[in-house]
Amino acid sequence: MKTISKFLLVSLSIIVFISCQSEINSIEQSSESETLNTASGVATLVQRTVSQDGSKDNIIDEASCITVSLPVTVSANGVEIIVENESDFELIEQVFDEFDDDDDTLEIVFPIVITLSDYTEITVNNIEELQNLAGECKDENEIDDDIECVDFVYPITLSKYNENSQLIETIVVNNDMQFYALINHLGDGNIISINFPITMKLYDGTEEIINNMEEMGNLMTDAEFMCDEDDDNDYDDDDCMHCTENQIAELLQTCSWNIYKIIINDVDKTAQYTDFTFTFLEDGTVKTIIAGEYIYGTWELNTSQDGMGMGNQSQAGKYINIYFEAYPDFSFNWMVYGMDDENEIDLRVNQNRLKLEKTCDNNEGKTELINILNEGTWLVANFNYEGQNETTNYNDFVIDFKNNSLVTATKDNNTIEGSWSVFYENEKLKLELNFGEATPFDEFNENWLTVDVKSTRVEVNNLDDSGNEESNLVFERI
Repeated sequence: MKTISKFLLVSLSIIVFISCQSEINSIEQSSESETLNTASGVATLVQRTVSQDGSKDNIIDEASCITVSLPVTVSANGVEIIVENESDFELIEQVFDEFDDDDDTLEIVFPIVITLSDYTEITVNNIEELQNLAGECKDENEIDDDIECVDFVYPITLSKYNENSQLIETIVVNNDMQFYALINHLGDGNIISINFPITMKLYDGTEEIINNMEEMGNLMTDAEFMCDEDDDNDYDDDDCMHCTENQIAELLQTCSWNIYKIIINDVDKTAQYTDFTFTFLEDGTVKTIIAGEYIYGTWELNTSQDGMGMGNQSQAGKYINIYFEAYPDFSFNWMVYGMDDENEIDLRVNQNRLKLEKTCDNNEGKTELINILNEGTWLVANFNYEGQNETTNYNDFVIDFKNNSLVTATKDNNTIEGSWSVFYENEKLKLELNFGEATPFDEFNENWLTVDVKSTRVEVNNLDDSGNEESNLVFERI
């Protein structure tokens, strides 16, 4: 019996040895592109990706390479705030944004604990010590080492092999700090093999399945300048970095916008433009009313990926290019610096600032359209239905929008009667037409979305369920 036991023990030892040796050979035979070691360029990219990001709390420490451990007590413009989590940074921002013409100050109650980019913790006893540590960081928006636009999705399983001891260790990494420590302690003779596939998440929430070391390295390299890392000393100033141009356009066209603040070349000009209200139209026209007259300009959305924004030296982000021939104070390629609950838009370029507040005066827009349609008579300048131009069907018809919600279409001695009304639906101004079964005007029986309203031209369209234009109708005053 003892002989059999010894035989089993020896056999098991041989099996384990062969299994381990097989794994060792597998790791040793892997090319540099499939393993992480001290000489691996991918290892450096990993370390930069998993290092501690210190930019989120810059409103407190003004440094992107250190992080203040929470909770911490601060005084913002004399208001005491206990910052218990990252969402409380917004409380400081709200105090700072309350007034535009004051000097914002922040005082920290010491001692505090800060964490460096390599996860080293240091106790800081006063502002001088903090400023000395912050001085080691890059300046605002200056390119630094960390890669913030992509993250690893944990857990990740790795095999660590030491060439000197011939030992293999299986390690499960659950967070960035563990991964950083593992890479940081790679010494000569240590090799790491990652058990692929793994998942990595980009700044916009999309995820990528990574099947090998080469794919992982390529994604980290591509992500290095893929987004704005927000390495400035404001908080949440780029909450539009991840929104699309379509989302911004839809918001701008939802209602009109008042001027809350305008500063040009450091001169506050708000008092000059208190009566200005901007209305952004779908066709790229922006209008404002001055002394009862409509003044028209243009607007266009654009995105800068490389730090250049249509002639203005600026950082990557979303921009609104506004142009009024007679009003150069508005005519800039404005960066969308901040948005607040979809009620405010903060636009900036160099030393200029334009802050707009949304105003949804439904009666004003409704009254404007009714008054315009009531004035004079109209013709059908264009009608497209499902890609077919049918304008000629309405040649020589004179359209008259009457005060009693009656609309008539007259050609020679033939008059077709219908009804019309103007209303808001989901904050969108609409024109309802109903001519019953009278051809060809029965094709106008829709709740039309207003696209462009001018004193001599009204354009409306009808969208399908997917939001695509199904038909387009243009009236022009005779």
